[in-house]
Amino acid sequence: MKFKKGKTYEALFLSDVHYLVYKKIKNHHHQDLFRVLNSFRKRGVRFRSLYLVGDILENWYFDSSARLRTSEKKFNKLFDRLDAICLPGALKYFIVGNHDTTSFSMKLSPEISEFLDKRDYRVVERFESSEMVVIHGHQGQYNRMTWALDILIVRIFYWMSSLIPGFFKKAERFYNRHLNGRDPTNYEERIKYYRRLNRITNQGQRVLISGHTHQFLYMPEIGVINTGDWVHSRTLLIQNGRNLIGLRMKTRKKWKKEFVHPLTRQ
Repeated sequence: MKFKKGKTYEALFLSDVHYLVYKKIKNHHHQDLFRVLNSFRKRGVRFRSLYLVGDILENWYFDSSARLRTSEKKFNKLFDRLDAICLPGALKYFIVGNHDTTSFSMKLSPEISEFLDKRDYRVVERFESSEMVVIHGHQGQYNRMTWALDILIVRIFYWMSSLIPGFFKKAERFYNRHLNGRDPTNYEERIKYYRRLNRITNQGQRVLISGHTHQFLYMPEIGVINTGDWVHSRTLLIQNGRNLIGLRMKTRKKWKKEFVHPLTRQ
C-alpha cells in the first residue's frame, strides 16, 4: 500500500515508540519513524485524529522530566513531526502507558503533562466511543499492588544505574526475565489477556485497540487490534473512512497491508 499525496485520513494510531531510550539499552526504529512522519508531511498526508496509544516515551531507564528540562529540542524532534501531520484543530490523544511514568499513581509528571497540554494533547487513561475503546493495555497485567512493586524495583534499578551506567544492560535483562514475563505468548494466553481487558474496559461489541505487548496482531473473533511497536515491528494503524487498516513498514513509502477491520455502527 502507498499513501496518496494530499490524502486526509480519519485517524492514526501509534504505540510503543519508547522514545528517549538509547540503542545501547534497547533496540529501536526511531529514525525510521521520523522518516515516515517526514514523508507524510512532505506528501501532504494528514490525519483528523491522532491516538498515541501508550509507551510513547521511555521513562523507566531515564527521568524524562529531567530530559525535558535540559533538552526540550529532543522532545520537539518527535512531537513537531507528529503535530505537522495533523489537520488544524485535530483531536490528539496521549494515552498513558506503563513506560510513560514511574509514578505509583500511574500519572504523568507535571512537566510532561504541561508540555503536552501546550500542544493541545488530551492526556487520558483511555479513549472511548460508541465504536472503539483505545487503551494501552498494561491494565490487563497490573493491579495496584503489582504496579507499585514493579515501579519500586524500577526506581532501585534506576538509582543503581545512575551510579554504575553499565548496570543498565543487566537491569534490562533481569526485568525481561523475571518481571516482564507476563506478556501473552500463545493463542490461549492472548485470549485470556484480552478477555481481561474486555472486562476492564466494558468493551462489549466495540473494537478494542491497544499496544503494550509489542505484538502486532488482529483478532477479529474477539474484536481486538494491537498496534505493535517501533522497537521491532515498525507498524501502525490508520482509519480510512469506515475501515481500520493495519500496516507494516517495508520502506519509507511502501507498506504491507496486514488486515482491514470494518467499523460497524452501534
